[in-house]
Amino acid sequence: MKRDDGRDVGMEALDRCEYMVLAVNDVEGLPYCMPLNGVRVGEAVYFHSRLGGEKLDCLRLHPQVCLTAVGHQRVVQAAYETEFTSAVARGTAHEVTDPEEQKAALRAICKKYAPDCPERVEEVIEKHLPRTAVWRIDLEQVSGRKRLYQG
Repeated sequence: MKRDDGRDVGMEALDRCEYMVLAVNDVEGLPYCMPLNGVRVGEAVYFHSRLGGEKLDCLRLHPQVCLTAVGHQRVVQAAYETEFTSAVARGTAHEVTDPEEQKAALRAICKKYAPDCPERVEEVIEKHLPRTAVWRIDLEQVSGRKRLYQG
């Protein structure tokens, strides 16, 4: 992975991003990308999905994946420049089947994306878990890029 200002910059971008883009190969071996809400926990990224569909078919057949994320981005119009932090991460996707790991992952997702509503997390998890798939991407390579406007 060429584009490297450091693993720490990449991890920061994964932590700060609003969403990630997951790239996989489809059942015919063609590229297939989709945005998702993911959360990094240690050396893994968790995300949730419905129980079926093309994304899960792809992951089961080709578990090697690539994630991209933009942790911060700001256009400095007067200077024709953009400042940003970004990540490219590669890893292997695994379907999480352990109920405790599933719940911990969903709690982490809720904490990242709905931090102002902690009182309903357990209720929402219990309601939706029976029809929710949880996946973990074990991070094998992470690179980051960072550019700050020096104006």
